[in-house]
Amino acid sequence: MAQRIRDLIAIPELRSRIIAGHRGQDRLVRWAHAFELADPGEWLGGGDVLMTTGLGIPRQPAQQREYLTRLAECGLAGIMIGENMQAPEDISGLTACGDVLDFPVIMTDYEVPFAAVTRAIIDANQQEEYARRTTLANVYESARLGMQGLGLPATLARLAGDIQCELYLVACEDLEPWADTLPALPESLRSALAQGRSRSKAQQSIVRRHQANNGEFHSIELSNQQGCLLVIVGDRLPDYGLLHHLTVVLALETQRVQAELERHLRLGSELLDDLIQRRLQTADAEARLQDFLPGTSLINAVISVARLDGEAATRIDARLRKMDIGALVRRQADQLLLLHNQSVLAEYAQQLGVALGASAALQTPYRAPDALREAWVAHAHTHRRRSLCLYAELETDTPWMPRTPDEAARAFNHVLGAVYQYDKSNNTALITSLKVLLEENRSWLKAANRLHVHKQTLVYRIRRVEEISGRSLDSTADVAAMWFALQSAWAVEDGEQH
Repeated sequence: MAQRIRDLIAIPELRSRIIAGHRGQDRLVRWAHAFELADPGEWLGGGDVLMTTGLGIPRQPAQQREYLTRLAECGLAGIMIGENMQAPEDISGLTACGDVLDFPVIMTDYEVPFAAVTRAIIDANQQEEYARRTTLANVYESARLGMQGLGLPATLARLAGDIQCELYLVACEDLEPWADTLPALPESLRSALAQGRSRSKAQQSIVRRHQANNGEFHSIELSNQQGCLLVIVGDRLPDYGLLHHLTVVLALETQRVQAELERHLRLGSELLDDLIQRRLQTADAEARLQDFLPGTSLINAVISVARLDGEAATRIDARLRKMDIGALVRRQADQLLLLHNQSVLAEYAQQLGVALGASAALQTPYRAPDALREAWVAHAHTHRRRSLCLYAELETDTPWMPRTPDEAARAFNHVLGAVYQYDKSNNTALITSLKVLLEENRSWLKAANRLHVHKQTLVYRIRRVEEISGRSLDSTADVAAMWFALQSAWAVEDGEQH
C-alpha cells in the first residue's frame, strides 16, 4: 500500500509529530531527502518529503510563507524539520502557511537520524512493489487460464479479484455488456459514463476519469478494434502500469472470443452450404450436425431466414457475438440464413431483432433446398406486427401472399419474370433497383443513394423495368403487383434476385 504522511508520522521509532497542515496528511510519500539550500523545489519533486535541520528556512515570517508556498507549488508531500537544530525559533509564518495550504509541517526529535526516515520509506515502497508484483503475477495467471478455456466471464471475474476492483466490459457504442454473459453496468455508472463520453468528442486520454455518486471510477478502451470499453470501479484503482497489463490480457481474451466466433460461423456456414447443395448423405449429415450442434438433429432442425437492411446489417455481428450461438449461420449479401433447433426460434428472433421466416422441420438432408424456399415463403408473410412466421403454421392475415414455393414462382414469373431473365442475360440489376425504389417509398434520391448510382441512372433502369414488364409505377395496381411479386422473389431463387 502506498505510504502517506499519516503513515510516516505513525511510525513510533521516527518520533515525529505534525505541527501544521493537518488536513494534508493523506498526501502520498514517494521519497524523503535532506536538503539545506534556499530553494529545494529546484531539486525535489512530487511526493518528496523535504528533511532539513532548518538552515534553509528564512528568518522572517513573510519569507517563510513564500518558502513554503514554493514547496507546495512544486508538489512536495511535506517538510520535516529536525527539532532543536538550526531552524529559526519563530516559525509561525511557516506553520500558518502550512495550515492555509494544507501542507504538512512535521517536527522530528533531534535523536532521530534522517537516514532512518529514508529507510522507513524504502521499506514501505518495497512492500508496495512486492504487492504489485504479486498482483501482476495473478493477472497473467488469469490470462493463462483464460487461454486454456476458462471463458471470458470467469476470466473477468478472476481479474477483478486480482486487483480487488469491480470490472465491467461493455460495448463502446451503447454501453451494453460486450457479451450477454457479462455483467451489466449499474445505472449510476452508466449515466456518469455516458455523460462523460458525450461532453467531448475530441481525442481523449487513454485512461478516462469519471465521477459517480460513490466516488471516482476509470474507463479505458481496449486497443484490439473490438469496440470494448473496460470500466474499473473500486476504493483503490490500479495505477497506469497495472492497468496497461490488465487491458493487454483482456484484449487478448476478447480477440480469442471473436476468433472463436468467426471460426464457428465459418464452419457452420460451410455445413449449411453443404446441406443446401445436397452434398451430404443422411448419416454424414446427422454426424456433422451432432458434432456442431449437440442435441439438434434433422428431425427437429429448421431453416430460418431474415433480410438485413442497412441498420440490421451493421448490428448483426455484435448481436451474434453476444448470443450463445447454437445454430449454423450463413451471411450472403443482405440475407441471413440459420439452421437450428426449432425450439430456439422465438428466442433467436428476439435476440437478433429481425423478422424471421422458418421452414418446416428438415427431416432429411435432401429437403434442405425445399426448406430454404419454405423459409422465404414464411418470411414473405412477416410484417411489422408479425416478426416471426413458421411455414408450417401460416395464418391468413396476409391471404394475398403465396403460401407455397410453386405459388411464389408463378406470382413472380407472371409479373417480373421477363425482367429477371433480362437481368440474367445482360448482367444488369433492374430487379434490385426496383426493389430498393419501392422499399424507399419511391423516393428517387434515397433509392439512388442506397444503390450508389446517379438519380438519372435509376430513372433509366426503372423505365427499362416498365418497358420489359409492361407495367407502370404510375399505376397503383401495377405498383402493388410488382411489390407482391418481389415478396415472392425471396422464395423463388433463394434470394438470388437480391
